[in-house]
Amino acid sequence: MISENKLFINMKMKQILTLLLAYISVGVLAKENIPNPNINNVTYNRVAAGCSPSSSQTDMDVNNVRATILGGGDMWWNLDEAQYEIPKGGGINSLFAGSLWIGGVDAGGQLKVAAMTYRQRGSDFWPGPLDTTTSSTEPIRCETYDRLWKITRSDLEEAKEDPSAATEDIQSWPASINRITRTGNEARYLAPYLDVDGAPGYNYLNGDHPVLDHRRPANENGVSAQPDMFIWFVYNDRGNIHSETQGSPMGLEIQTTAFAYATNDEINNMTFYNYELINRGTQTLYNTYFGFFTDGALGDPYDDYVGCDVMRGLGYYYNG
Repeated sequence: MISENKLFINMKMKQILTLLLAYISVGVLAKENIPNPNINNVTYNRVAAGCSPSSSQTDMDVNNVRATILGGGDMWWNLDEAQYEIPKGGGINSLFAGSLWIGGVDAGGQLKVAAMTYRQRGSDFWPGPLDTTTSSTEPIRCETYDRLWKITRSDLEEAKEDPSAATEDIQSWPASINRITRTGNEARYLAPYLDVDGAPGYNYLNGDHPVLDHRRPANENGVSAQPDMFIWFVYNDRGNIHSETQGSPMGLEIQTTAFAYATNDEINNMTFYNYELINRGTQTLYNTYFGFFTDGALGDPYDDYVGCDVMRGLGYYYNG
């Protein structure tokens, strides 16, 4: 059961991604469209905020993987071609697309669902946080947050030595009520940061800096404890009608961090994803399920197979 205005999921989906393997802790779903059991009950004239789908993207490319991340929540492609390249620079992509799927029912039994595949019929997710009072959004907020904040540990080290040398992403990190990107009544705190100076709000000039996880003890969360690269962004399912699934919106705010480490072991071939899902809607959701849509692309995309090891929580692709 998911209660209103309550943090209901904080999970790390770890993925070991090589040419032949995708390790996804919440499951692997094969390609093709998933029929919507509620499609005949959709009301098309419901009010929508009128946001446009996200157009922002960047690459996570600090180790042996080059993975494209999109601001609308989907990843590993550029809306046209596969963009999960391993080894980096080798010209071979082993994943084509991926996205979060989530759905549940309200107290009246109405299905609420948000899911993405290839945007062939539209989108279910839009950039930016939601208003904490009304669980709504508007185009200006969506446009403001249609971006990804990309941080490297080397950037943090340089900014620690000389705050005036901080990158634009460190300067504009959407961390607190004082952030320069703030619009409306979104949450007081969004992107995680370490409060070094003890003063209210995020102030990079005084040593405050982005972190992967704000829940870690402060004395263990300094610059040296951060991943070699992490990318933070936020999106929601209330920016417009769900044109991909035709489902009813839930009022979800999804704060996401993609991150990676440059190492001399197998972690050098991995990328990781942390999702924090917040129900800002007015209704409790029951029988709620979530998973991760993953489309592998191992050579010929029409002869791939998928399997799982239930005991290990391991999903994998292999070439047929």
